[in-house]
Amino acid sequence: MIYDLRLKRKTIIIAVFLFGLILFLVSALSCGKKTKVNINKNSSFNKILPKITSTPSPTGAPTPTSTLTPQQLAEIERKRFADLNQKYGPCKYVPILMYHHVMETEAAKKILATNLNVPPDIFRTQIDYLLGKGYQIIGLDDMMSGIAGSFLPAKPVVLTFDDGYRDFYDNVFPILKEKGVKATVFVISQFVGGERYLVWAQVNELASSGLVLIGDHTLNHLSLSSQSREDQTNQIVSAKSVIEANIGRSVSFFAYPYGGSNQNAKEILKENGFLGAVTTIPGRTQCLGLPYDLQRIRIGAASLLRFGL
Repeated sequence: MIYDLRLKRKTIIIAVFLFGLILFLVSALSCGKKTKVNINKNSSFNKILPKITSTPSPTGAPTPTSTLTPQQLAEIERKRFADLNQKYGPCKYVPILMYHHVMETEAAKKILATNLNVPPDIFRTQIDYLLGKGYQIIGLDDMMSGIAGSFLPAKPVVLTFDDGYRDFYDNVFPILKEKGVKATVFVISQFVGGERYLVWAQVNELASSGLVLIGDHTLNHLSLSSQSREDQTNQIVSAKSVIEANIGRSVSFFAYPYGGSNQNAKEILKENGFLGAVTTIPGRTQCLGLPYDLQRIRIGAASLLRFGL
């Protein structure tokens, strides 16, 4: 009996020992084994993980470029001016401002012309700004003779208005008379008297004021670059004749419709006594040797400070 009890105790002790040994071995094996995490690249979890690369960059991002300083830009402009002056000089810095409509915003919206419009109050502010900054507003003819004779004012600026709209007479002309400043209006001869355009009596009054120079903007506003030489001649010379017959004055300046020009058009202008022609090329460098490539600055309904003035 006593022997049996001793045998049972030994058996229990051995069993407990063996169980403990098994637990120890299992624990030791678990601690010593490296755990490998398998992430499915196509899983939703993986899609929210940030992808890390050696040189992270957004897809399609433009290659960074260096930004030129104002001093560097000024130096580029200085060199460009020097090159033009050497080839086509004398050249002068003269801003020629390009306008179309000057009417109230709601009126411009009705004719879908807001992109070509400067409201009258803003136009008045722009003129006051120029005068306050010491600019002298001169005529296009004054500018050309001044470049040739080197007697331009210190800060000259020229106002030009394309197409000959009636709102020039209604909204611009009174301000010109009030301020005593000049402008050039380029009329489309066949459009005079049409809806929203000047009539000949108004064109005559403008031309007789001493403040407004009347220029040629072709017969019916076709882009000259797509016309034959014969058609170009008709558009330029016939319009000049019509305007001169109606105002009794010589017409010596021209504006290219849509800015379109070519060598033929320039030759026709020269052959018919034009002294200059304005383009839509942005800039303010005017050269005596490039009279038919006069640069302009298109003006919108904003402070002239935005246009570098």
